[in-house]
Formats: sequence, structure tokens, C-alpha cells
Amino acid sequence: MNLHPELGFFDEGLNLVEPKLYAAASRPFGRAQILPPAAYRSKIFADLEDEKIWTRTWVCVGAQQQIPNTGDLFPFTLGHHGIHVERLADGGLVARYNKAQHGGCRAVPLQCQTGIKTKCSFTSCGYSRDRDVIHAAEVGEGSRLAGQYLGDRPERLLPANVETWGPLIFVNLDPDCEPLAKQVKGLVKRVAPYFNADMKVMSEFRSEIDCNWKLAGRAYLEDITLPFVTYDEAKPTTQITKTARPDRPLHSKYMYDLADDYKARYSSLPKIAGLSKQWQGRAQLCWLFPNLLLALMPNHVLSIVLQPTATAMTLQRVALFIPQSANVRATTADLADLNNHWREALVGCAAEAVSRQQEFDNWGLPVRPDTAAKRLPKESSAFGYDFQKFLVERILTEHEYYWSAPLYSQPRR
Repeated sequence: MNLHPELGFFDEGLNLVEPKLYAAASRPFGRAQILPPAAYRSKIFADLEDEKIWTRTWVCVGAQQQIPNTGDLFPFTLGHHGIHVERLADGGLVARYNKAQHGGCRAVPLQCQTGIKTKCSFTSCGYSRDRDVIHAAEVGEGSRLAGQYLGDRPERLLPANVETWGPLIFVNLDPDCEPLAKQVKGLVKRVAPYFNADMKVMSEFRSEIDCNWKLAGRAYLEDITLPFVTYDEAKPTTQITKTARPDRPLHSKYMYDLADDYKARYSSLPKIAGLSKQWQGRAQLCWLFPNLLLALMPNHVLSIVLQPTATAMTLQRVALFIPQSANVRATTADLADLNNHWREALVGCAAEAVSRQQEFDNWGLPVRPDTAAKRLPKESSAFGYDFQKFLVERILTEHEYYWSAPLYSQPRR
């Protein structure tokens, strides 16, 4: 978060919090223009997103099953801030800022201030890529990791809000945030049968792609090609769903009809209980803003957590869930097949996102700030439009500051 947000956010000759800059992007779909290219390539815009989105929105960080035991820690760099989620003895969760922020450095080293999150050997912080889950045995009393993440008095660390939805963990750094239920309201009913089932993580992998995180989310819905669905260009099954006010969409969704051989192809995977007959024959792809992508299938769920690692680089944390009742030995071949298909599908849509990133990188700077939007094309994607409405609303929201300090240094303000 910007240390002095009252100084503003300026880059490429633009005032990035000027409402006029986004007026063309806020027009009705069909007439709205794309966001200014700075939104996809500017380090200052990334700082603005940290101020307005990553620190003020419920952000998915991973799955509950990844930290099953008391004392397990889940490190996550949320925007520019290093946090962790810990499993408590009663089964609950607590989220805190790390004891050693910025890798324990007194001042952030110059090599860490490049806009690209580095692989810090000391600890996960706001300028580093995260290490894997830290098991309880690794953070025992006197251990190096305990000192870096928890310190001697973990209860004194600055807390963050943490909630769960189904098998997933969400964190919000704003002390005054609203409950997670409001953010997911429009999806709860549709996702309930999948999340109410007893799901377990069967595989995980990470992939990093050379594009802005916003382009990665759009490409997932718009450009993914799945081998187990039918494509009928004459009868698209796109459905944009909005919640609360129509100008504040919190998610987008795409529905596909499954191919006739899907049931036979994955016969060893049990169906998710509670699905209506209609949804047993459909695949649903969802983008819950800002960073959670879901694929809801009759017998499995894929989750993708987007995490910016640079202005034009995004880490995808992918997890595949299946019902607990599945016979693991019988499903081994089907799981391997599913993993291969999803990997290939994600590689395909990532290529489209990278291509779009290159277009934005090559886009010339505006001659004058007041002409910045005049040369921009219209936003042709319903998914892109849905998200940019969400983004613009958050970017232009004004917040009260009690002194010139970042949000994370204002505990319980």
C-alpha cells in the first residue's frame, strides 16, 4: 500500500484516480472502451490496486485442507503484504501479518523494489514469492521459521480477517470490512451443492504466466478450450450474473453443456450429491472477483487462485477437488487424465492472455492526458466488461485516512 496515498497515483502522464479517465470504460456494454493500458503495465497502478482491492476485498488464498493440523501455517503475499494463516487447536483459523515483514529487513532492499516479487530466502513478505505450507513441526519454539513468522508472542501480531467458504480460505486486510457472505452472495445458491459436499484436494500445481492478473482471469472464461464439453457457436451459453446493484458485479460465469461421453469417460468419479439433473450435464466456469477462478463439474471442482507476482506476471495456484467418497485407487487413471486436460486447457488460455499483454505493452503513451481514452477500442468481452466495472468502482472508491500511514499500520482504526 502506498505510504502516502494522499500524494496520489500518477504514471504515464495520467492521474490514475481521476474519474474522467474511466468514464469511457464505464459506459454501457457495447459502447464502453477498454481500460487504459496503464492498468496492465504500470507499477503505480499495481500500487493503486494494493490500496483499493487487495487490502479491501475478500481474497482467496487457498484450501483448508492445505493446513489440516494444529500449528500449520499458510504463507501468502496479499498485494504488497506478507501474511500467514494458522490452524488453531480448536480447528479454527487465525490470519496475521508476518512477524518479520519485508524479509526481516530494516528497509526494503533496492533489489526487492523492482515491481517483481523476488524469491526471498528469508521469509514470505510483501516483496517475495511465497514458500510452500509450513508444517507445525517446522515452527516449534526457538525455530528460525517461528521467529520469522510468529515471533515470541504471536497474539501480539497485527491480525487480519479470515473466513472460509466451502473448502476455501479467504482473507481481508481491512479491519472495517463487511462479511464474506456479502461478496459471495450471488454465487452461494449455485455453488452450494459443490461446496456442501465433503471435498478433498487430490492434486495441486502452480504455474506462472507472463501477463497481468486481470488478463489471466478474463482469458480463463473467454479463451479456455475443454475437451469434455460441446461447443455450439449458434447457441452460446454465456450468462453474466450480477449481484446486489447491477453496476457492481462481483462475479462472471460461463456455462457449457458436457459432451455425451463425459459420464462414461470419468465413471470412477462419484457424482457430487445434491446436483439437479440439469447441472449434472453441465460445466460451470466462474470468476469470483478479484482472484478466484472455479470450474464446477458434476464430479470434481477445480480452483485457481490468481496472485500477481509482477505487473505483467501472474502465479496460478491450481487445486483439483473430488468427493471424499471416491475410491482413490479406482480414480487414479481418471485423475491423471483430468489433470492433463486441465493443464493443457490452462496453457491454451494463458497463451491468449500473454498475447493481450504484449499488445498493451506495445501500446504507445498518450500525447496528452486528456486524449488518453480517445484511441482506445471498445470492450468486446462481456467478461472483460463485467470485471472492469468492478475494478473501476473499487479504484474510484474514496477511503478515510486518519493519518498518513498505510492501512496495515492502522490496526482497528
